[in-house]
Amino acid sequence: MARFVLAFVFAVVGVSPAAASGCLPLLLRTPSLELRLFADDPDHLLKYAKNDRSKIEQKVTEYLASDPDLLPAIKKLVQLAPDSNRAAIGRGLARAAQHCGPVDPKAVQSIIAFTRNLQDSSVSAGYGSVDSDTAPQLPVQSAPANQPNSLFTGEWNTDLADPFAPIPVPLETPPR
Repeated sequence: MARFVLAFVFAVVGVSPAAASGCLPLLLRTPSLELRLFADDPDHLLKYAKNDRSKIEQKVTEYLASDPDLLPAIKKLVQLAPDSNRAAIGRGLARAAQHCGPVDPKAVQSIIAFTRNLQDSSVSAGYGSVDSDTAPQLPVQSAPANQPNSLFTGEWNTDLADPFAPIPVPLETPPR
């Protein structure tokens, strides 16, 4: 019985639109409560940011990458924002499109179409100012660096090192 309940819960959660939408991994998404608050009152973002363009850009990116269906709220935000902040909104749109590119191409197309249909020169300038070469990179774990004078050597650390090799000694002794 418990397995059936767990399977049902996972099926419902997996099929829910909140779990399906979004270009970011689940742990990096903006909480749904914050997204709903933004959708209900986009002006709150401007009050929160206090004309800090980097905060506006970051929040627009987070909101759209978490839920690409928030474009109508972004339109309200553009209408409410002063001209000086609209370029930051455009940069946030471009960053969200970069995040969504590999995951959801339809979301990218809707963001591009939204930016074109908006016909706001400041938003378009901000959107165009983001380099496509600086697309967000997922953190990559590099191979561990080889420890000098370790017990194993070789390309894959499968060869046994010489146990009688001299130990490298520092040239200077620490002060006492």
